[in-house]
Amino acid sequence: MNGLTPQIAALIATTGVAAWMVVAGVHKSALEWRRPRRRCPSCGKHIDGRTCGHHQ
Repeated sequence: MNGLTPQIAALIATTGVAAWMVVAGVHKSALEWRRPRRRCPSCGKHIDGRTCGHHQ
């Protein structure tokens, strides 16, 4: 075993760069961690709880 092969080194470098880009995008507010708000398929209003509640 030679240790670190060029393929493994490239994989580690690519993973590190990708993680750095995600963190940079979050800090610049280009990316968001939170999920988008859900919308009711019937009326289109935002759902805050488990159900819509606007058209019962």
